[in-house]
Amino acid sequence: MKPSVSVIIPAFNVEAYLGAAIDSVLEQTQRDVELIIVDDCSTDGTAEVAGRYQDARIHVLRNAKNEGPSQSRNVAIDHATGEWVAILDGDDWWKPRRLEGLLALAEAHRADIVCDDLLLVPEGERNPSVTFFQTQARRLGRIEQPFEVNALKMAVDDYGFLKPVFCKAFLNAHALRYNPALWAGEDFDFLLRCLLASGRMVVSQEAMYCYRSRPGSLTSDPVRCLTRIIDMADALTASLDPRTQGEVIAAMGRYREWKLREREDARFRAPLQKGAWGECMSLAWRNPAKLPRYMPMVGRQLVSLAVSKARR
Repeated sequence: MKPSVSVIIPAFNVEAYLGAAIDSVLEQTQRDVELIIVDDCSTDGTAEVAGRYQDARIHVLRNAKNEGPSQSRNVAIDHATGEWVAILDGDDWWKPRRLEGLLALAEAHRADIVCDDLLLVPEGERNPSVTFFQTQARRLGRIEQPFEVNALKMAVDDYGFLKPVFCKAFLNAHALRYNPALWAGEDFDFLLRCLLASGRMVVSQEAMYCYRSRPGSLTSDPVRCLTRIIDMADALTASLDPRTQGEVIAAMGRYREWKLREREDARFRAPLQKGAWGECMSLAWRNPAKLPRYMPMVGRQLVSLAVSKARR
């Protein structure tokens, strides 16, 4: 019987985490699912972990070479047979009712794309203390009910961190796939292109996706990651039509400036967190105009050090 949802996991060197991701799919209250794992030429035991599961719903594919998350997702989408395609990263996991809740949300709103809030889980912990929307409350406001996101809102607010569930027929009808050249910012790029193709996206205020923050992930080097995101934004903006998408182009310009500021902050924050005070002072000396942005980061780091010392 055709599954209602194809869950796709691009997996690269996630031996220590993949089991939790797979278990969370098999434990979903929405039972009629298939799971497609694409091993992206891992050098650890990722493939062995996937191969331990004797479940007919699980299909393991292997790339001949390391292709990156975008192309791995494309491979999985092309093999998916479900009505819906759900994105799950190999080092994350879900709450048991996630798929059931999001499919109900899609039906209620006749949506092509549905997402939810993220539970942010630091490496080494199991229980999150905060969600993504909570960390963004100052920017996005308090979110207490489902809301719709169009292309302009996507460019203004940036929901690129969310992990969507897509209608497969919608993706195929508009020939939509991830940009295989992107190794960062691919989610924002793909979502915005879906919305520009008139996709209807609804986001739940519930947090059912557990997002693990770990040192070995692609986002662990924020300067490099943000540089790739800025390059993505430039290429995406260049593809837009100024005659019909002028508002989105203008919003993308502001998005780019925002990411440039974040990259400058990251360049200061990285040595600060390592205790490389000399490098921090050198950056401040070369960029005196940025001192108002640097000083709060220094204050937070000093407080963190003081708290850490007090706990010893």
